[in-house]
Amino acid sequence: MGVARTSLDYDCDWIYGFNTNPGGYGTVGYLMFWSGCGGLSLAKDIQVWNPFNTPGQTVVTGALINCVGVIERYSFAGDDDDPIRVSCYVSKDNAANVRAKLASPVSSTKVQVGWYIIGFDEDRKAWYEAAFINGGSNANANLDTTDGELQISIANKPTPIHRGIDIKVYKLEFQLIPAAGAQSTLEFPTGSTQKIVKTWGSSDDDD
Repeated sequence: MGVARTSLDYDCDWIYGFNTNPGGYGTVGYLMFWSGCGGLSLAKDIQVWNPFNTPGQTVVTGALINCVGVIERYSFAGDDDDPIRVSCYVSKDNAANVRAKLASPVSSTKVQVGWYIIGFDEDRKAWYEAAFINGGSNANANLDTTDGELQISIANKPTPIHRGIDIKVYKLEFQLIPAAGAQSTLEFPTGSTQKIVKTWGSSDDDD
């Protein structure tokens, strides 16, 4: 009998992420770092309020979070070689840079990516860090391919962050696989007192 797989999927309230308020709570995610594809480095040009901002937060501290994008969905089946898929919203300038890079074949599929998801423990009425890379570091990865197609896309049309607010963002989606010979320790607390730890990738250089 096989061992049950642990699927780690997070549907984040990205609209709340852009429009936090003291009385609200939910699951909120941030793309903290993205660099690769032979010279594409996305700027941390989105600044939002940090709904956590209390003792116990380690990856990010302070009233504000500076990030590359606000996450809508994060999906990971849980095994060390499973892909990680992220959809998030980025600025107009970052969207333009992605679009320009993808206009021609990329010179490398290697990327470094960092993410950070926080959730709210309703039983304990406390925020907790729900998904991050151990030590707040970045993961070494490659963009995945399906039937020869690179798994990254950027929307051409903008999405307003809220009715009545004249700020628009663009959906960025990408799927990652661990880089050869690279290993990251991923932490997934399931509340303010328990967590799941997963190893992503392998220190073995062999395919």
